Amino acid sequence: MKLLVAIDFSELADQIIAEAEKLAKVLQAKVFLLHVVPPPSPIIDVPPDVEALIPPEQVFKNTSLSAPFDSPESAKLMTIARRLQESSIETTVIAAQNDEVSAIIDESNKIGADWIMLGSHRHGALFHLIVGSVSEGVIRRATCPVIIVPSMKH
Repeated sequence: MKLLVAIDFSELADQIIAEAEKLAKVLQAKVFLLHVVPPPSPIIDVPPDVEALIPPEQVFKNTSLSAPFDSPESAKLMTIARRLQESSIETTVIAAQNDEVSAIIDESNKIGADWIMLGSHRHGALFHLIVGSVSEGVIRRATCPVIIVPSMKH
């Protein structure tokens, strides 16, 4: 079993990892931690700094747990991977640069994921109207079951 877990380092990340850990143990699944780096938007974003110019493939190319880290995100992912591996869960770290929905779907297809897990941030109606929902987009396009971890904030 392969479980693709999308991590965005929001306040939901700890909940998502806890649920992924429980499910991976029950299913004896291999976990693929995916962090999506959004492509720069020339209209909205300020000019990228030097670190942003490093392609995510370079930042995350070495998944060795003793590897040096080039960004705070890669260090966070590797910390999560270590935690899961200490719980006897085989874990791989993946980074992709694309819109979130496309990246999650592409990676799930690439690894042959049996399950996709991601969080739901419960944005307002205007946000969904303008931006859309990543979880809704993944559900529409996924070819495997999708597990949505809801925000516990009310």
